[in-house]
Amino acid sequence: MSDKVIGLIPAAGKGTRIAPLPFSKELFPIGFWENSYREDNKLLPKAVSNYLIDQMINATVQNIVMVVSSGKMDLLEYYGSGKNFGISLSYVFDDNLRGMPHSMDLAWHWLQNRTVVFGMPDTIFTPSDVFTQLLARHREVDADVTLGIFETDHPQTLCVADLDEKGRVIYLEDKPKQTSLTAAWGCACWSPRFSDFMHHYLETCYDPDSTGEIVLADVFKAAMDEGMNVYGVHFGEGEYIDMGTPENLRTTVGRYSALTDG
Repeated sequence: MSDKVIGLIPAAGKGTRIAPLPFSKELFPIGFWENSYREDNKLLPKAVSNYLIDQMINATVQNIVMVVSSGKMDLLEYYGSGKNFGISLSYVFDDNLRGMPHSMDLAWHWLQNRTVVFGMPDTIFTPSDVFTQLLARHREVDADVTLGIFETDHPQTLCVADLDEKGRVIYLEDKPKQTSLTAAWGCACWSPRFSDFMHHYLETCYDPDSTGEIVLADVFKAAMDEGMNVYGVHFGEGEYIDMGTPENLRTTVGRYSALTDG
């Protein structure tokens, strides 16, 4: 298993659930922080996507690839090279939006021979060492994919997951209409083998004319069907907040407005 780790952030989506916005949803300010990476070290609004970047930095990730699309150039202007945020950032442009897996696969050449840590840039999750714990478990069991799983009060809006007694993922369902499950996956890490699998699956096995838009859970399930080792780490005391709905956005802005992450 590769010890070289790279972060992957899909930021090509249009954010229709909270549209219209005057800027990319990934830049919505949530709370404040004292940016020690800048020379002036002054108190600044903190973009929601910066919480994900902090999670990756906490896991000693040094390089991140962000996938963007038309209308997302403000992300490049804000983050630039990543120097002022403690990370090295590169960008991939998606000019043909066909769903998240296709967007992420555009970065395939940068992901080869590297372990990937992945999260959504409009989410906030705890504890602060989620990726550190995921990577440790991933290496311990020699997994192909390891999912971060969190309790949720709204399973119908996420992708629910179930584990067996050894921590293997045995069930995934995206946005179920009805379910008894109360946990959903929210972030992940995976091996070069899975990056290659996803690339070839999207190239040769996926038929968009018959199945419609593909979601990442579909690729995870296809990998499981092929015998890949897909594990989960259940963060029972953790928290996962999806900022993509107006209700969650309003609640979280109010909660974080008085907090400073120094």
